[in-house]
Amino acid sequence: MKDYFEEIKGYEDIKRELLIISDMLNNQEVYKDMGAGLNEGLILSGRPGTGKTTMANCLIRSTGRKAYVCRKKASDGEFIKTVTDTFADAKQNTPSIVLLDDLDKFSDRDEGCDAEEFVTVQSCIDEVKGSDVFVVATANNIRKIPDSLLRAGRLGKRLKVRLPKKNESKEIVKHYLSGSDKFDELDEESIARMLTGESCATLENVINNAAIKAAYSRQKKVTMQNVIDSCLDLIFDAPECADQLPENIRRKIAYHEAGHSLISELLDPGSVSIISIRKTNSGDYGFVRYCRSDEMDDTSEEYNEYIIRASLAGRAATELVFGETDMGANADLHNAFRRAKSLVDNQCMFGFQNWIEDEHDAFAAENRNRAVSMLLERNYLEVKKLLVEHRELLDRIAGELLEKTTLVISDIRRIMEQYKSNAA
Repeated sequence: MKDYFEEIKGYEDIKRELLIISDMLNNQEVYKDMGAGLNEGLILSGRPGTGKTTMANCLIRSTGRKAYVCRKKASDGEFIKTVTDTFADAKQNTPSIVLLDDLDKFSDRDEGCDAEEFVTVQSCIDEVKGSDVFVVATANNIRKIPDSLLRAGRLGKRLKVRLPKKNESKEIVKHYLSGSDKFDELDEESIARMLTGESCATLENVINNAAIKAAYSRQKKVTMQNVIDSCLDLIFDAPECADQLPENIRRKIAYHEAGHSLISELLDPGSVSIISIRKTNSGDYGFVRYCRSDEMDDTSEEYNEYIIRASLAGRAATELVFGETDMGANADLHNAFRRAKSLVDNQCMFGFQNWIEDEHDAFAAENRNRAVSMLLERNYLEVKKLLVEHRELLDRIAGELLEKTTLVISDIRRIMEQYKSNAA
């Protein structure tokens, strides 16, 4: 039996829901006999590039029904006619499916539920009810669609299409790489981890851009460096640049980012996806992208203190190696203070006296600030202790960063394994 949903990689929960809808459309009598009726349409919502239209098309193909696609292309007056004509054609050629692609863009006015386009869609859905016309819609911003359209009996079945999870990103990358033998030397896990939190469309775009770079250089194969450069260009806004910073500045940046990475790897092994000391177009020097392990519970004290330590580690490494205050750690400090303030104030981790009910209560604020400072000082000392204990490892990471500019998970894993092997 043909798998009409094989094009969807990952998203097993959504595929399961689509399979049920497909089965209901293809075997209606079975469901009617059970007393279950197909009385509402489906809307797939989520960020652009997550594959909503692909999923809708897979569902359509699985039913074998004639599909009528409606996207906004014409001006408002003409588009209203397009909507009504689409539903009329679908009703005359049942069983059929109407796909309302990018439904949230049908109206760009602020009238909400009174917008003529949405009123027309609602009226058309009601008119085809009971005539074996199934309605599927996609939307980037479901909040722009009136509740009257989203209620049961219209587009009452909602599926939220999230960004791919860590394991799903790997499966999607593997799928894209399987399309050409020019990609057979690439590390799919490192690529997926670099692109954690990105949409399916972005994953595909990065790989395609890497192929463009390889073709321009007249290479025989696409290399990991092509993919890394593509990722830095498109995701981190850090293109290749001929200008080089002075070596002493590059060393400080390298140790700063190595500090973040080392502490993260010690506290949550495998959490660092990519480290780079390449300058971004926004003027930042260096960055680390993390992918926290599934076992880390972000509501726990342990997890929050781990984030605090990772945030403080860049400053601590600079102070340890160069004996000076890191002037580029401002954003890290803000992140650490926000996390510590939440623990002290919102969670009352160090006593109820730190809860500030009245924002003008200076005494409570003083207590809170003192507790926040103590929490940060304690964690900063722990970070410096870990960096001293693993100074050789810190030097290795910083050294490879200076040599390669960017390290991915396979590089980090190799460095960590070599260090453990030598220490054994």
